[in-house]
Amino acid sequence: MAGGQFNEGASVNSEERPPQKLVNEFHTNDDLNRDAQAHHHSLGIGVNEAASGAHNHDGANSVRLLDGRTITGSRASGAALISVITMLTELGCEDNTTP
Repeated sequence: MAGGQFNEGASVNSEERPPQKLVNEFHTNDDLNRDAQAHHHSLGIGVNEAASGAHNHDGANSVRLLDGRTITGSRASGAALISVITMLTELGCEDNTTP
């Protein structure tokens, strides 16, 4: 470190980077999972956590895909199927069914 100053734009492999102890001290006061704009997020299913690349929406390692949605209507009349179609279109599915 030249003159005790860190050069702006120094690369990760540069001799100009701060010592590891100093970096760790800064991280003890960081904003982990504080809100959606936090600089750091841990992996998990919380609203301010990041999802793992291996998440599968089953409720174990991420929020369940259809959590909070309810299928309604009678199976016999087909109203339940209409409810499912409506739910899927709300999630981005294109409805090309015919009446």
